[in-house]
Amino acid sequence: MDKKTVRIAGTQGFYGDSPMGAIMVAMQGAADYLMHDALAELTLSILQKDKLKDPSLGYARDIEFHAAKLYPVCLGKGIKVVTDSGGLNPHSAAKKVKAILAKQGIEEVNIAAIDGDDMMDKLEQLKADGLPLLNLDSGEAYTDSVYEPTHANVYIGAQCIKDALEQGADIILAGRVADPCLALGILAYEFGWDLAGKTQEELDRMANGIMIGHILECGGQASGGNAYSEWLGRDYKFSHLGYPIAHVESDGSATITKLENQGGKVSRNTIREQLVYEIHNPNAYITPDVTVDFTNITVEETGENKVRVGGARGKQRPEQLKLCIGQMEGYMSEQLFYFSWPYAYDKAKAFVEAAKETWAALPFQYDELRVNYLGINGIHEDVAQPINKERIDEMNEVGVRIAFRHKKPHVGKLLIQSVVCLGLNGPPGMNASMNWGKAASMRLGLFPTLIPREYISPQITIY
Repeated sequence: MDKKTVRIAGTQGFYGDSPMGAIMVAMQGAADYLMHDALAELTLSILQKDKLKDPSLGYARDIEFHAAKLYPVCLGKGIKVVTDSGGLNPHSAAKKVKAILAKQGIEEVNIAAIDGDDMMDKLEQLKADGLPLLNLDSGEAYTDSVYEPTHANVYIGAQCIKDALEQGADIILAGRVADPCLALGILAYEFGWDLAGKTQEELDRMANGIMIGHILECGGQASGGNAYSEWLGRDYKFSHLGYPIAHVESDGSATITKLENQGGKVSRNTIREQLVYEIHNPNAYITPDVTVDFTNITVEETGENKVRVGGARGKQRPEQLKLCIGQMEGYMSEQLFYFSWPYAYDKAKAFVEAAKETWAALPFQYDELRVNYLGINGIHEDVAQPINKERIDEMNEVGVRIAFRHKKPHVGKLLIQSVVCLGLNGPPGMNASMNWGKAASMRLGLFPTLIPREYISPQITIY
């Protein structure tokens, strides 16, 4: 029986995550691979805004710091890096990293850029071919959308990661590879797994690989960060959080741990909480490579900060892949106001009433107004549990967030400027964030749909 173990550390959970956990893992040589997941669906819109300003951008720009401080340590320790930080521009990302490493005298490095997920140039073909392209949330047909597309990226699977490693990649900068497939590609390469999924044994191995990837993809969320399950009686520090490291065996079972000298905690609770995060159906977690059944997995603490996982079952992969189309849906403007005790909430409501009456008299069109009372319904809005008036009257302060959605970029600025006078003419005890007249931000919406996988052909370029 193959006793080989592959160590994968999930050391980035989002674009902008702290690099310190990754640096500590690399310095201690505690992993064979660093897996960095930078792409939420929101992130693609952020990267597209960068790319609209500068066509050479569109990648997660924290790779520039990684290339200067983290990657040299990894290369010196023989650790490979697999990430989707290439975003909307993997080739530019690879060239940037190559140049930063070269300035440090590091020339002997293979950097793989993986693309093929970009469907922007194929949208008209998809429509011409008669694909339904129905919105997964609303059922609306894409042909009925009135918005201009800004980017279009499909979730691709693990085969391209495996292939890039077989071609000798030391660092992989991929586009929209599905989050857990980063780990599955690593494991398929290391253990020689066939990703065709022709047998139940193959499907189960792949399912376990996806399970490992899903545990690791959110970084410190699996090792004590953002964990409700450990909140009561919490016995660990959030500072210097140790990111999760999976010691994976050839059947896909693994022990999850972290660095002993770092904060956080790996427990049955933290792993279980991460396992049910964003999977929709635990009996059918859909990924490009395999559909995974988590309902009979085993999650067992085997020691301090050591959790053994296994037992995922695989089902056939989906016939279609998820395509996310970004759309230019206008602009958004927002402003924060604050009202102090006494009568903070009453003051806030009086201010909003006066502002709405002011806007009603102006000749400016806006599509949507949203008002949130911070401390009352600022996060959960209408589903927040009502607070009784006596408690509200005792509040030291209440914040108000006002946000507009509008088509013309100047409208929001004019609307907000029109109520500046209420700072003197309105309720007493008001303050505001210092961004009066701030320029509107572009509002890039998302149209999620499905397309047949036959349209997709990932490409690998080694730099």
